[in-house]
Amino acid sequence: MTELLFLGAILAAGALSLILTPLVRAMALAIGFIDKPGERKIHACEIAYGGGIVLAAVVSLIFGAVLLLKHYNIVPLPSALDDLRGEILLAVAVGACCILTLGLIDDKYRLSPWTKLIVEFFIAAGVVSCGVRITVFIGDNLLTQIATACWIVLITNSFNLLDNMDGLCAGIIAITAAILGLVALDSQQWNLMLTLGALAGAAAGFLKYNRSPASIFLGDAGALFAGFLMACCAALVTYYHANKASHLSIGAPLLIFAIPLYDTFSVIYIRLKEKRPLMRGDTSHFSHRLVDLGMSRRQAVTTIHLACLAIGLPTVVLSQLSEERGLLLVSQAVLMMAIIASLEHASRQRVKRESRNGD
Repeated sequence: MTELLFLGAILAAGALSLILTPLVRAMALAIGFIDKPGERKIHACEIAYGGGIVLAAVVSLIFGAVLLLKHYNIVPLPSALDDLRGEILLAVAVGACCILTLGLIDDKYRLSPWTKLIVEFFIAAGVVSCGVRITVFIGDNLLTQIATACWIVLITNSFNLLDNMDGLCAGIIAITAAILGLVALDSQQWNLMLTLGALAGAAAGFLKYNRSPASIFLGDAGALFAGFLMACCAALVTYYHANKASHLSIGAPLLIFAIPLYDTFSVIYIRLKEKRPLMRGDTSHFSHRLVDLGMSRRQAVTTIHLACLAIGLPTVVLSQLSEERGLLLVSQAVLMMAIIASLEHASRQRVKRESRNGD
């Protein structure tokens, strides 16, 4: 029953997203909520924003529909659907609305990076104060609360940074939300499972209109909303079950979000190395580097989607493995990331040598 509920949430959200996205796009074009061509942008015409509105609307509608079905006993649903305290769910919902609003304002008026970062920390601190916490075996204390706030801001911005090519971020959202939802399903955390399933379906449906050539963008609103929601869900999911799993299972979120985190930290490293401003956008992202190595944009996006799926999918069974087998799985994921980084570095060096020889 629970597996069907998760699948149903994904399919229903996907269908809703397919219907709502053209409507939101038309509305955005009508009111001038658009991304205009400019420096560092590849589109030559005006493209509608509104992806954040689509994702938020779909997730809200699906979750609300399930609560109504449960309230009126229309279909049999798990009695444990109230697995999280109401104040925590409310805090995450309010925080997601705030981060969505921040993104919408930024899409329209272009806030400074520091302004966005400060507001994001305030929102993260708010949800942490309401009970969203990472404990990792050491309990609830000031250190874990600060770590949780930093985690939320890091993942939120990692998805925002990843939104740099048509279809890239939307596809990563669909993949990571679905995988994290499966982990929540294994932990019997139905609220989180439904939220993540709805987000995965919404992103998958939106991808039809966002893949190259895109007719609508996620914008900061969509990327920030999805990143924030998944960061909070990742902090609330239970990964370790006593006498059942490897302690390494608590590292599941790092594997699920490995590609967004790799992109973020590699960009920071490149900017520091080349003495570029950290808060100024450029074309040093993972996707851009793959294009520089000879891939088309679609090939680069597909490659990143596959890498995300390959590294994140094994985490679904991580909570069921012993310490030794869990270590093998984590080692495999780390080696895959090392191979990606090594091949990328070798190819960059070859391009540089050819460039020097050409000069």
